[in-house]
Amino acid sequence: MPQLRLENIKKCYKGVPVVKELEYTFHQGVYGLLGANGAGKTTLIRMLVGVLRPDSGRIMCGQQEIFRMGGEYRRMLGYLPQEFGYYPHFTVLRYMRYLAELKAVPPELAEERIEELLVQVGLIQVKKERMKNLSGGMLRRVGIAQALLNDPEILVMDEPTAGLDPKERIRFRNFISALGRERIVVISSHIVSDIEYIADEILLIKSGKQVGSGTVHQLCERVNGKVWESVETPESAEQLNLQFVVSSMKNMGENKVCVRMISEERPTESAVLAEPGLEDVFLFCMAPEEI
Repeated sequence: MPQLRLENIKKCYKGVPVVKELEYTFHQGVYGLLGANGAGKTTLIRMLVGVLRPDSGRIMCGQQEIFRMGGEYRRMLGYLPQEFGYYPHFTVLRYMRYLAELKAVPPELAEERIEELLVQVGLIQVKKERMKNLSGGMLRRVGIAQALLNDPEILVMDEPTAGLDPKERIRFRNFISALGRERIVVISSHIVSDIEYIADEILLIKSGKQVGSGTVHQLCERVNGKVWESVETPESAEQLNLQFVVSSMKNMGENKVCVRMISEERPTESAVLAEPGLEDVFLFCMAPEEI
């Protein structure tokens, strides 16, 4: 199993840094890239799959730079971009066969592999349906299936749960967890709950820079003692929302609101410490100023 290593990589657009001096090593397992929209996740993903070159630094697969590996790296790679192209009049089966040829999957293996993947993503019943007739969620599942056609050692997916309904997202999360036992899986998302359930390790990115990394437990330790809950009136809840980083405001009836917020100090006399979650970590790390 190869290592995938970022060595001080940097990327600018029109002189503006988008990814800033990132260093990280991916081993076997599922990794979540978590950040707000515009944080640089997609740019990083595009560099990982060789679509973009970093302006400085290197991306290493084992002991080789990926841009020197050429076809060898592409054969190891499965990629689901945020938006993937397809021919609308192709059936699902024809599309998968077409991609199998492009990925040089041996013909004697391709049919069995396609059937197996369509079963796994729940599309075997619509394999003769034209791509243009599929729902957004179904198209996303076709994208996931095509990324796995060549049984890649490195699987990279950009916003893979976009367009999936809750049931599909749960099924997808279980599917990806199993895949991570045999390969490197890198998933980019801004949906905190998906990353929390899927990822073995998480890389938090803000404005192109790494602002945190580790397991969910390790990251939550970072905000331990900083997450509070307080029962307030609607008026005082709104006031707290202006003063602190608030992760939730839950109506409790009888003119009461439970406010969950992040603060170094006790925010109100009635506030009690709460168990931190990844969403709290995300808000803490993405805050414009230190809390």
